[in-house]
Amino acid sequence: MWRSMTVASVLGAAFFINAAPAQAQRWGRGATPRSGVCFYQDINYGGHYFCDDAGASAARVSSGNNDEISSIRLFGNAVATVYRDPDFRGSSRVIESSVSDLRAMGFNDRISSYEVGAARYNTSRAVPRGSNVPYGSNVPYGPAVQSRQSLWNYRDAEQIVRQSYRSVLGRDPEPAGLRSWTQEVINNNWTQRDLEWALRQSDEYRQLHSTARRR
Repeated sequence: MWRSMTVASVLGAAFFINAAPAQAQRWGRGATPRSGVCFYQDINYGGHYFCDDAGASAARVSSGNNDEISSIRLFGNAVATVYRDPDFRGSSRVIESSVSDLRAMGFNDRISSYEVGAARYNTSRAVPRGSNVPYGSNVPYGPAVQSRQSLWNYRDAEQIVRQSYRSVLGRDPEPAGLRSWTQEVINNNWTQRDLEWALRQSDEYRQLHSTARRR
C-alpha cells in the first residue's frame, strides 16, 4: 500500500511539473513581467499574449500557442532565443529588442520553443545555442559577441520619460520613477512609443481610465 501511494505521489508531482509550462503559456491579457518576454498572437503586439520571466524556457510551446506567435515584446534586460522546432532545435534567432512583426525575420507563426535570458550590456557574452547572433545585429559569428550600445544618452532618455509620463499619465514623473524608467530606456533602447505602451500597463493608468469612465 505504501509503495503504491509513493508511486502515485511521484506520478502526480510529475504531472504538475509538466503541466506548469502549459499553464504559463495560456493566451490572455495578464500582467507583463518586469524582466522577461511576452509573445503576441498578432503583429504590432496585438491580440492575446502570454509572458515568461527572464531565466525561463519552454522546450515545447503548448499546443494551443504553438506556431501562433506574430510579435514579441521584451521587458527589462531580457533577451529571448526562439526556435522553429521543439526541444530548442531547428533555425533560431536571438532577439535583443522587441519585434513588432516576425514576418520580417521569417519567424511569423513558426516558434515552437524558446529560452529567456538576461542581457549584460557593454560586456561580452556567449551566444546561446546554435551560435546565432542577435536579430538585427551586424556582429560576426563567433563564441562571443559584443552586446549593443544604447541609442540614448541619459539626458535624452530622461526627456523620453518625461514626455511619456505627460502623454500617458498626465503628470511629471516622480524622482524614483524618472530614474528607474530612464535606465529602462537606456538599457533596452526603448522609443517613446515603447515606454508609453509600458506605462499603459500600470495600475495608475488603469485607475485613471476607470475613474474617467465612472464620471
